[in-house]
Amino acid sequence: MENAEKEKFELAMLDEYVVLFTCARIDRKTVPEDLFCYDVRHDDDCQGIACEIKPYVAVNHWGTILTRTEIPMAEDGRYYPKEDMNYLGETLTVEEYMRLDMQQNGMKEENGQDGMQMEM
Repeated sequence: MENAEKEKFELAMLDEYVVLFTCARIDRKTVPEDLFCYDVRHDDDCQGIACEIKPYVAVNHWGTILTRTEIPMAEDGRYYPKEDMNYLGETLTVEEYMRLDMQQNGMKEENGQDGMQMEM
C-alpha cells in the first residue's frame, strides 16, 4: 500500500466529481481527514472501464480515487459511474489538490446536500 501524501495522482472527472486517481492501493491511514477515499473496480473483461466505485475493492482493483466530496453509494455500498473517467492531463500531489482553486481552473462549485460538488 502506498502513502497518499507521497503519491502522484492524475486529476480526473468521475461524472460530476473532480478526483485524484492512482493505479496504486492507498493506505487509508495516510489520507487527510478532509478527503474521501474510494477504490475503483474495472470490468471483468479488463477493458479499462471504471465500472464500480466502493470503499474497498479486493478483486479487479483498477486504482484508488481521492475526492473532496463524498460520493453517494447505492444501498449495496457501491457507486456506478454514468460515464468513463475523464483524465484532465494534470498530475498532482494531495497537497496541490487541496490548494487547487476549482473556479480558476474552469470548474464550478455547487453546494449539495452532502457538501461541495465540483463540476467542469
